[in-house]
Amino acid sequence: MPADDRSATPAVPTKGVGGDPRESNDDVEEAPGKIWFRDLDEAVIEADRCVQCASCVAACPSDSIGIDAEEKRPTLVRMCTGCSRCWDFCPRSGLRYERLIQLAGEERGLEEPETYAARATGGPAEAGQDGGVVTGLLAALLEAGEIDGAVVARESDEQPLRADAFLATSREDLLEAGGSIYTQTMGLGQIEDLLADADLGAEPDLALVGTPCTIQGATALGRYGHEPADPIALTVALMCTRSFEYDRLRSRIESLGVDPERIESLDVGGGVLTAVDDAGELLLETDVESFDAAGLRGCDECADFVGGGADVSVGSVGTDEGYTTVVVRTNNGRSAWNRAEDALEATEIERPEPLERLAEWNRRRAESVLPRGFDPDAEVGITYEDHRRAYDGTDREPQPLNPARVHQYEEWC
Repeated sequence: MPADDRSATPAVPTKGVGGDPRESNDDVEEAPGKIWFRDLDEAVIEADRCVQCASCVAACPSDSIGIDAEEKRPTLVRMCTGCSRCWDFCPRSGLRYERLIQLAGEERGLEEPETYAARATGGPAEAGQDGGVVTGLLAALLEAGEIDGAVVARESDEQPLRADAFLATSREDLLEAGGSIYTQTMGLGQIEDLLADADLGAEPDLALVGTPCTIQGATALGRYGHEPADPIALTVALMCTRSFEYDRLRSRIESLGVDPERIESLDVGGGVLTAVDDAGELLLETDVESFDAAGLRGCDECADFVGGGADVSVGSVGTDEGYTTVVVRTNNGRSAWNRAEDALEATEIERPEPLERLAEWNRRRAESVLPRGFDPDAEVGITYEDHRRAYDGTDREPQPLNPARVHQYEEWC
């Protein structure tokens, strides 16, 4: 991905923020322009700004970045080559996501996005949330042969409330995975593995369903012609102001006297978080703001509530109960939407005022939190040096790497 010319920007006083075994070797000069996973780790992951979109995992051409089995966050699993791609495609470091969204709209967006109030018909409406539109849309596309599979979220069998990435290849798979889960799957970084376990033949076409940050990563990979995006034929963004960190979510629920194991479904709507058991009994109903500490801190830096880089965006804001607000943004999205029209009950509407208000609130929040400037007209790439200048000295500045992982850098960097 073309970024700003790193060589033209004066270097920050110190590369890294301490604890890197390479920093102790004064006899070895680092090659110019190199950005290592270690740099991303300190600036984003150790700084508690990672949004678990897995863009760095997907972007790494040497498969050096994996997903930590316990912490569910990116980690180094083999030698880092310093190619800089993890930095360039991360929406919390080198990817100026607001510029990417503007470019995507200019290059492939409809002249005017189409907005619908919609719900699915039949089984998907019962299995999904808010009318089951995503389930109904994907099921119709699968059955029409328009896609071969869909990367969606499914609740973990072992850890209730934790989302796992799942490759649905049938209507039954989609019905099983229906409903909302409020933790990240890191599915963008698992597409290759999911396909390896499936039998979809050569060059399958997949739909990718994810939060706006996940779609930002997929959109950037596709725009700059990187292979991990090749299977992605359709992107569906789930409108989102924040995802939860799994362990923090469980801890907060337990602090309110509710056993997370009893929760059958969790829902967030109208500023209220509710949880019910498998009999439909209400276990919890509280202001969602009381769960702020359970959220991923990096979500505060995102102004893209509506998923502006996606083919289709969906959310429950602005339509009646049992319906979903759907925004079709691209010709690709329009084609998919029209192909599935028999499986959906949809009415075109003006863009709802509550949706506009929430999107504006989300943008203002992000601009107030971001140490860097929010500028949709700036270069799409943010250099390491410019990031450090903006973030150093703030409460979001890079943090030293975890000593428990020093061996990774000694061996692989």
